[in-house]
Amino acid sequence: MQTDKIRVTSDGVGTEAALNETVKFAEYVGLDEKESMKLRLLAEETMGLVTAITNKFDADFWIERVDEKDCKIHLLAYTRMTLDKKDELIEVSSSKSNSAYSGFMGKIRELIENSVYSFEEMGELQAQYGYSPLMYGSMGMMDVDTFSATSGISAWSMEQYRQNIEDARKSDDAAQEAWDELEKSIVANVADDVKVYIKGDTVEMVIEKKF
Repeated sequence: MQTDKIRVTSDGVGTEAALNETVKFAEYVGLDEKESMKLRLLAEETMGLVTAITNKFDADFWIERVDEKDCKIHLLAYTRMTLDKKDELIEVSSSKSNSAYSGFMGKIRELIENSVYSFEEMGELQAQYGYSPLMYGSMGMMDVDTFSATSGISAWSMEQYRQNIEDARKSDDAAQEAWDELEKSIVANVADDVKVYIKGDTVEMVIEKKF
């Protein structure tokens, strides 16, 4: 069983409908009040991510029942942010750095926004603005040689990311900072996993929750 797919945008279109669909799903699968609240929190965080996207952004939102009460929240996007537009947004910042991507969900948003850049473009961004390799390197990436949207499907997992930064945080300040962000994140504390799949100009985020 899954809910209807709701088209949501960075302009806020579809947000209320998506949250209403979340309530209906919770009632249908028999979640109690506490469980329903957790599911709504995850849906609200997803909508917050959508409306925070810095360029025109359209995506389909739906919730899939996996087993009994277990579910997956899907956000499937079909958009592309140009490198020129990204540079414009960074340029208007007084620090000339992408300070808006603080926190765990901020990094997820950055991953989604950057997901369709070519490998060469990502290298240019890293060299110019010093992006942390914690998101775009090996930490969290699953079975992928390069972060290239043109070389099949790339996949990122929060749990893989968590395991890797836990191992690295004793000797790496950036990893410790990333760990602290996880500790403070609603999504990281409520969800069982968050996965991001990238193929061409299509990006899908899946939040997994077991009740």
